[in-house]
Amino acid sequence: MDGIVDELLRLEDAKHHALIGLDSATYDRSVREQTTLLEDSRLSAEARRASDKLLAFSKLASLNSNLYQNLLTTAPWLASSGAYTGSGQLSSATAPRSFSAEA
Repeated sequence: MDGIVDELLRLEDAKHHALIGLDSATYDRSVREQTTLLEDSRLSAEARRASDKLLAFSKLASLNSNLYQNLLTTAPWLASSGAYTGSGQLSSATAPRSFSAEA
């Protein structure tokens, strides 16, 4: 496995492509995997060594957040199909090809 920061960046990129392609399964899987990685105790130490990758991750996460909010604004029916809990789990079943997340 790549380093934790590398893997977080890869998963954020997967979320980005999932948002653009309306691929809810990939988005959901990436959220769950990221949630697990964010709880890893090695993250702090690795983040200090990979500040450039952490910055790239931060920028992509911000872009994805804005893209997600824009998606909800332009397609509000997506918001009613389910939501993520703080632990990254879906709180209810989502309709195919839809997105829902806790901000």
